[in-house]
Amino acid sequence: MLAGWQVLTLAAVAVSVIFAVVWHVHGGRAAAVMLALSGAALACVWISYEVLPVEQWRRASLVNGLLVFALPGLAAVVIAAATARRGWRLSRDAWLYLVLLWATPPVLLAVSQWQPARGGGDPDFANSLWWSFSTIAIYVAVPVGYAAIARQSVRGYGLSLRFARTEGALILLIAPVALVMVWLISADARFLLTYPFYDVGSGGDGAWVKLLLFEMAYGATFVALEFFFRGFLVFAGLPVLGIHAVPVMAFSYCLLHLGKPMPECASSLIGGLILGYLAVRFRSIAVGVVAHLTLAWGMDASVLSRR
Repeated sequence: MLAGWQVLTLAAVAVSVIFAVVWHVHGGRAAAVMLALSGAALACVWISYEVLPVEQWRRASLVNGLLVFALPGLAAVVIAAATARRGWRLSRDAWLYLVLLWATPPVLLAVSQWQPARGGGDPDFANSLWWSFSTIAIYVAVPVGYAAIARQSVRGYGLSLRFARTEGALILLIAPVALVMVWLISADARFLLTYPFYDVGSGGDGAWVKLLLFEMAYGATFVALEFFFRGFLVFAGLPVLGIHAVPVMAFSYCLLHLGKPMPECASSLIGGLILGYLAVRFRSIAVGVVAHLTLAWGMDASVLSRR
């Protein structure tokens, strides 16, 4: 089991490698902004796990969640003002994007973590489905609503089928590597205690059928998540933030993982950066969808097999 400082050291090394690649592809300014936002995200991770129990009050109320996610939100406002020709006089669509970037994750956490089922035969199953369906609804409704107001195409948020030609080899490479990594880290007690989200032991005779239904909803949840983070926040953010939309998105995505095992929280920043830049490169979220489904289903299968 890696100690906290070891996890953060490995994450910092990965950020350094990404910094060099971003400098080469997008220039020094883009790399500097990425490095600054990544450093802020890793500092939040360190504080949350090693100094103050931020997770305990982040989920306590919507107000607390809004305070936490104000960090990437404020960073995005400063970047948007600095890059806009008219300074703080941003367009209506730009301000709407910035508000949604800030407010959507904490609202989603508040709604999806509500547990409507209190009794009955298997409340854990019902609450797990509520988490999936409410999450999907918010991750899809927000980009679709913004596209309608801003008169943009939803397909422009990375919903391209051209990945079959451009990303096929990359996907074939990522999937087996991800499975091997998942199997290795699933031995960590922190992951064994966290996954799968649905407690199979509460399902009775139909537990495995319920698990299969949950895993289908679980997979759909991550498709919607990729559509929101690597799709909407990146592609709708490019006119507002430029290429800096990627590290801003990754910052917010990292904070969403507070409370998960620390290695997963820190690595979510790395994954968010890589998948975000790949989405821009290929104009598609396909790599992110495949990677996320592989990690999510692979982790659940690995943990269950180890048990």
